[in-house]
Amino acid sequence: MGSTDMLHVRVEVDETDAWRVQLGAPAVAQLRGNAAIRAEVAFVRGEPVVVPKRSLAGGTQGRADTRVLQILYRFDPKRFPARIGQQVDVFIAAPQGGAPAVKTSVAD
Repeated sequence: MGSTDMLHVRVEVDETDAWRVQLGAPAVAQLRGNAAIRAEVAFVRGEPVVVPKRSLAGGTQGRADTRVLQILYRFDPKRFPARIGQQVDVFIAAPQGGAPAVKTSVAD
């Protein structure tokens, strides 16, 4: 088992919104089901390539040709009570007013 003092969230930004994201931009995560529980998350790094999106449904249906930019942020689980594997919503500050909301999974 690894350390769970700090956790990471892998943000998947749809390729159509990727142009809006500046690596290093501030972001806020909030728990699904309770938007009042939110916290700032710290930028770690952006992956260098846009990759095919993983299907979280796990079904055997045909794959959609959707690609995503992956960005990692970290947070202290004492300040933001997300659990490992839980999906959260992350809002990344965009320079042209507004932020793409992206569905993510919390990973250790």
